[in-house]
Amino acid sequence: MARGAFERKIRNAHRWIAMATLGFFLFSLLTGLLWANAKFLYWDEHYKEKVHRVAGPPLEAAQIALSAAIGVGKAAMGGAAEVEQVTLRSDAGKLFYDLRLRTEGKARTILVDATTGERLSPISEALARDIAQQYVSETADVTVVATEQYTPRKKHKAQDAIRVSFNDTNRTEIVLDRHTGEILEDEGRWRTFHFFVMQVHQLNFFGFEKTLLNVPGIPLLIMGLTGLALWVLQSARKRRARYVQQKQTECFSDEKPVLPNPDAHRL
Repeated sequence: MARGAFERKIRNAHRWIAMATLGFFLFSLLTGLLWANAKFLYWDEHYKEKVHRVAGPPLEAAQIALSAAIGVGKAAMGGAAEVEQVTLRSDAGKLFYDLRLRTEGKARTILVDATTGERLSPISEALARDIAQQYVSETADVTVVATEQYTPRKKHKAQDAIRVSFNDTNRTEIVLDRHTGEILEDEGRWRTFHFFVMQVHQLNFFGFEKTLLNVPGIPLLIMGLTGLALWVLQSARKRRARYVQQKQTECFSDEKPVLPNPDAHRL
């Protein structure tokens, strides 16, 4: 194949790939701008923070001995479990032991009421309401409480959760770990929009974890390689042109001028 025809094929491939990926570039630009600069629409400084904290009884009000609480926790784990950590927490109007136990290589958290000895986990709908209410900035009523299998962002494994929905202006939904009562997600109308924009920008769909970025990534790589090839071919052509011009200049400078013979016109 002639050099010129080869270069035309590379140039055409570079041009068509650039036109095909232009839409992706514009799409990424738009979603990136929204993600980075439109936080006033969906973000607030109290994300996953308790804005109406409701304290429980003081820690010294605990009536259940630690050993008794551990016994309740071990019974929930089948009787044989290793205690890794114990925390006495006062939260959502209750005082309870937070027991982290491990058995057969699996860790689990058990909540035990420190005043009654009642096992609190998995947490009830009533306790979930009280905990979730602390994260809502407005005065709002609970509309729905439902259990589900929830997969937190940036994690791969679903876990037992309980979702509490409110009728505030932002349609807040608080997702809690069903065993610990810890917050997993603070969702709302605008924050859902933010997560959607982030997901679209990263092409993070169907559990592919951003691997869909390879779809536009391969054409972009080809466009970069063809652009490099065009630069190499164009540079080589310029070097050849300079070489030819230099040779022509040298040949012209080596030619001796022919001077007229003064005796040629004498009779």
